[in-house]
Amino acid sequence: MRYYVPKLIVMKTKSLLSCLMFAICANIHTTNAQVNVQDSLALVDLYNSTDGSHWKQNKNWLTSNPVSKWLGIGVRNSTVTYVNLNYNNLNGRLPSSIGSLTNLTTLLLVGNHLSGNIPSSIGNLVRLTSLYLAENRLGGNIPASIGNLVKLDALFLDNNRLSGAIPNSIGNLAKLQFLELYNNQLTGNIPSSIGNLRNLWFLDLGGNQLTGLIPSSFRNLINLQALSLGGNHLKGTIPSFIGNFTHLEYYLSLESNDLTGSIPSSLGNLRALLYLDLHDNRLNGAIPSSLANLGGINDENVGWMDLSQNSFTFDGMQLIAKTFPHHSAYNHQANIPIHQHGNTLSVYAGGTLSNNTYKWFKCDGPGTAPILVATIKGDSVFHPKENGKYRAVVSNSVATQLKLFTKLYDYTVPNNTLVASDKNALHQFGIANAFRVYPNPAKDILRVETNGSATFSLINQSGKILITINITGKGSINISGITPGLYYLRNNSTDNVQKVVIAR
Repeated sequence: MRYYVPKLIVMKTKSLLSCLMFAICANIHTTNAQVNVQDSLALVDLYNSTDGSHWKQNKNWLTSNPVSKWLGIGVRNSTVTYVNLNYNNLNGRLPSSIGSLTNLTTLLLVGNHLSGNIPSSIGNLVRLTSLYLAENRLGGNIPASIGNLVKLDALFLDNNRLSGAIPNSIGNLAKLQFLELYNNQLTGNIPSSIGNLRNLWFLDLGGNQLTGLIPSSFRNLINLQALSLGGNHLKGTIPSFIGNFTHLEYYLSLESNDLTGSIPSSLGNLRALLYLDLHDNRLNGAIPSSLANLGGINDENVGWMDLSQNSFTFDGMQLIAKTFPHHSAYNHQANIPIHQHGNTLSVYAGGTLSNNTYKWFKCDGPGTAPILVATIKGDSVFHPKENGKYRAVVSNSVATQLKLFTKLYDYTVPNNTLVASDKNALHQFGIANAFRVYPNPAKDILRVETNGSATFSLINQSGKILITINITGKGSINISGITPGLYYLRNNSTDNVQKVVIAR
């Protein structure tokens, strides 16, 4: 059952409270002639709105002592310029009257239990240089009026419950050096206006629900020392311009997003970087060798690189394992596919082929343990003897943290095989329709000998034709631009195929 209080009583109560607050503040003002009435009223309102009687410390508040003696308050020229009530058990809402402290330069309310919205009147505090409201329970939108605080050099709103979009007006804060909004519930795209904040040192928007791309305007943030956008839903690629952030020292955190593509080689320019976290994305391709330049990662105490939970293979990963043996994580990559070509199965796992070991398992059905049917070192090709479901596990003798697993593949022996075992006629020379390939493995040039004239195609494991060339008798194929791995060379006249390994 609800009880309704007559409106007249509410009005009288509010009027009485206002008179009482005015009397207290007037008394304070009269007693010490130090703080104007407007500021005094705002402080009393803050005390009452945040359950001041239960603060951890409230020394001298609402007493006849000068306001400058109230705990956490700084006064200059009869106005309040400084409020520091960090970790003081403030419980309740920030009153809109906080905007009356128009000479305030520092507002520190970190680590309390403040709830409700940030009042839009916060935008009246145009002299603020530091605004710290982190580690509370504040909700609702970040008010657009925050863009009025053009003297701010530090804005900490992290670890709250703020929602909605980051206002474009935040790009007005040209003097900002610290922008910390992490661990909220912010949504929408990152506003490109943040690229206006050329003086930023620390930018942390992690742990929200932000979407879209990393704005191209971020290329202007060349003074960044730390950047974190992790724990969102960002898409697209890692911009190469991040490699221009040569002051980036503390961390670059882009983890737990939906980023795709390869790691730009320009990240190798961040030589002082201590912490690189790219885990839990959908990144792929070869790890650029330039990452070996990140000398800060090997810092004995704090250096770390995390490339785990992406779609990398052993391509470039051996270098990471050698360069940062105790300061890196690269395990748990996405499953790699199995390719069938005729009666052979193969996988591409990257890395130096001779360092790889391929274990092939036959999986007969649910509830049955996989049966190891082949262990092959340095060769990713497997010749199944019968129909069935197969899976491979690939390990590398250098990048030992990582094992690559394939998807389950349902194999049926084809009627007309184009690729047969090592013992068949395709690896003989001098018979009709056969051809010779050497050296194999090859590095930059692949030589071919054939009877008569024929067109040959070099095909990757997924069946894509990379090179087609006509050869009469003897010829060569330039493979210097082809990524190391397993390929097939097909005589297009006869459909005869031979396995080719490119290794460097």
